[in-house]
Amino acid sequence: MRTLEFPTSEKLYFTGTPCLSVNQAPAASELEVPGIIGESVLLSCDLNSSTAIDPSRLRFHWQDKSEKVLYSFNKGEENRHQDNLYTNRTKAFGSEMSSGNISIKLSQVTLEDKQNIYWAFATLFGKNDKHIRVCHTTLHVAARFPSPSVTVNKTNMNATCSTQGGYPQPVVTWTIQDVLLAQNRTLDPWEVQTKRQPDPESGLYTVWSQVNIRENQTVTCHIFNPVLRETVSNTTIVSSNQSINTDPTGEVQERFSPGIIGGIITICFVICLVGIFIAYKKCCGATGDGGGTSGARGGATGPTDFPQEPEVVLQEVMRSRAF
Repeated sequence: MRTLEFPTSEKLYFTGTPCLSVNQAPAASELEVPGIIGESVLLSCDLNSSTAIDPSRLRFHWQDKSEKVLYSFNKGEENRHQDNLYTNRTKAFGSEMSSGNISIKLSQVTLEDKQNIYWAFATLFGKNDKHIRVCHTTLHVAARFPSPSVTVNKTNMNATCSTQGGYPQPVVTWTIQDVLLAQNRTLDPWEVQTKRQPDPESGLYTVWSQVNIRENQTVTCHIFNPVLRETVSNTTIVSSNQSINTDPTGEVQERFSPGIIGGIITICFVICLVGIFIAYKKCCGATGDGGGTSGARGGATGPTDFPQEPEVVLQEVMRSRAF
């Protein structure tokens, strides 16, 4: 048992067991709360007083399972006995203490706070001093996983899902839907290869998972955070012609197969050739017409400058216009 010294002759004793008043103290309320790394979390506690409480008669403190003091309040004086680990990290709600609210806000949650147990002890001075362990809170630390990326390798016919920066170790599942048969199922663990690796410095997890696929399937990777009870996911549609991936921002990215790309290039090439041929025919037709007219006006100049029949000239003109 450790003794917390206050400036008065009164002492508040606290340990891992409940403190007792003149009468038996009420059982401490037990809570489990999630805290996100880098953010703040509320450690709530209420004295459930039916009458207003004079803060000058109130003394309370919070301690962790190592008996380090997070926050202390003694008749208006704050944090005289606070441990250095919690300096500038805790704040009480002074305006609400008169109603019995002795909750505190713990800021800058770290991975070292995981699974920590926090106790709140209170003393209300009066005719019958009461020493009470009123609240018991277990903190579960977490970090959100970003939406995973899903990539498809159509050569090996597999899909890979990856994400990083979350905590704790997640649960990874895959669902596959057959587009043609409209069948949807969750893959068994033996059908999935998954690796979860914590970073040696930050302790946050990197996740990699892979499954085999077939054409005409929709595959979805799910990352479940057991503390936050949140699931992030991403979906890829695999078809015989293309694969459409929904990236983490929700946008759709299309990837055409090499056969489709080759077909498009071939069609464009043929169209260019036809255009060149038409232009060439029009140019040659216009030149021939000019030469024939000149020959008719100027008379025969050689063996090849024979006058043409009108029907032949008309046919050539119509043919050039058709092109």
